[in-house]
Amino acid sequence: MKLRTVFFFLFFICYRSFAQSYDELVDQYINQYKDIAIEEMQRTGIPASITLAQGIIESSAGQSPLTTQANNHFGVKCHDDWNGETYLYDDDRKNECFRKYPSALDSFKDHSDFLKMHQRYSVLFTYVADDYKEWAKGLKKCGYATNPHYAGILIKCIEDYDLHQWDLEDAERAAWFAKVNQSEEKKLNIKEEGNPEIVNSSLTSVNAEERISIFNNIKTVTLQPEESLKDLATTYEISMKRLLRYNDISTASQLVAGNTVYLQPKRSHGDADTVIIKEGETMFDIARDHGIQLDELYKKNLLDQGAQPASGQVIYLREKREVAPLTATAVTKDSVKISKISPDKIELLKPQYHVVAKGDTLFSISKKYNLTIDELKGINKLRSSQIYVGEKLRVEK
Repeated sequence: MKLRTVFFFLFFICYRSFAQSYDELVDQYINQYKDIAIEEMQRTGIPASITLAQGIIESSAGQSPLTTQANNHFGVKCHDDWNGETYLYDDDRKNECFRKYPSALDSFKDHSDFLKMHQRYSVLFTYVADDYKEWAKGLKKCGYATNPHYAGILIKCIEDYDLHQWDLEDAERAAWFAKVNQSEEKKLNIKEEGNPEIVNSSLTSVNAEERISIFNNIKTVTLQPEESLKDLATTYEISMKRLLRYNDISTASQLVAGNTVYLQPKRSHGDADTVIIKEGETMFDIARDHGIQLDELYKKNLLDQGAQPASGQVIYLREKREVAPLTATAVTKDSVKISKISPDKIELLKPQYHVVAKGDTLFSISKKYNLTIDELKGINKLRSSQIYVGEKLRVEK
């Protein structure tokens, strides 16, 4: 019933020098459609988080051809009861019939009505309205999607982008973020320094919105002395996990007072064309100071993750360069000790799982691990050829 257009979206972004990252596109999608999802939740009882997650996944964050050309955000096929406009598209079979809508609003409403009016989904409406995990599992049990990992994919999307907040009333949201960030602080083993009372009292006089600056078209704030990252995340209603991801860091200690903290995904290009590396400056510093994602910065400059350019080298922030810059430490042939691995041990080193990345297809993954597409689908019990970014696939027979 549902179309998966992740492949087309990935192909689309791979060949644009100023292409937006997936995080950027998701952020835009949420901002554009969250109000519709909330209205549909109030009308039908379907959690806004579930609707948004399904829309993000099914439409490739609004970039799939079916979405851009037919306003179909959920891959709904025609079926016998459809009397509206149609759009032919190749899915499991060639030229399958999909519903075409006048607007995105019509697509969201039709998706809600489809779940509400079909008997096989009736059990979903007995669940607690804000229990997104139960809804995700219920959708899979009711046969909404053939992918055996569909529930997990939905839940991951909801938690990665804090979509559950849109299931809550405004008054409940701040308390939920405080609880989430308290839990994440413990998981990350973050030890906040300073006196929290001083932090809170010194910042309450400054309106949260007044602190926001726009840099490279991204909302940012400056981390203040004695300010905890957890409190900052809670103030701006964002989970610490997402805040760390947006800032290319894994722990709060990587940010110090005076640093810029990004409240939205950094861009796939910087605020200037190029920059010259200064003595002691790193790729992380460049990414942070110029509003570009660290992995995009490495890709544009043809460098491996972790490599650091030598001082004085020109680093590209917008276009992809043709020749990599000199690195700070040139590795000589004699400095590398190569250990030979006996053939009988090579098989033991073969990865057992592959996490789907942007640009991956079943063909590319099967080729990488010396499998056929049918073998890869069989191992993972996939009934279609659609996979999702972040999905974990077994790649060992």
